[in-house]
Amino acid sequence: MPQSFELHGSYTYWISRLASLMRESFNLALKDAGVSWPQWMILNCLYHNNAQTPAQLADCLGIDRSAITRLLDRLAEKTLILRTHDDGDRRSVRVTLTEYGSAKMPAIDERARAHQASFLSHLPATEVRAFKGNLQKLLRAGDVDTTHLWRNLD
Repeated sequence: MPQSFELHGSYTYWISRLASLMRESFNLALKDAGVSWPQWMILNCLYHNNAQTPAQLADCLGIDRSAITRLLDRLAEKTLILRTHDDGDRRSVRVTLTEYGSAKMPAIDERARAHQASFLSHLPATEVRAFKGNLQKLLRAGDVDTTHLWRNLD
């Protein structure tokens, strides 16, 4: 008879709980800035020149390309981004931050930095480094290599 496996023994469950908790608290930290966590991810990728097209944004964020359009629509409504079409190929879209969007990013990124620090402050520096290394190993086990993305950004 197979041994049962209780939910509370599942790392997937606990990692999901932690991710949800972190997302919810970050959304609260961003509320008066007028953006959500998924919107911040797009703004951050644009601000740090990690992507310029919807497809590149989806790849940068590791999300489905169909979700990008809705997020870009919301950011455009908030005048934080601008989408421009290539004159030669109307299907080719370039996404950039507006001046308003760029001006907001330092303060928004500071909230992100403080939010992360508030969680990591519960661990000594050696455990934070080990945690990062272990996350990278677990992601690599799922065929996600972060070494080129997660440089020395500590």
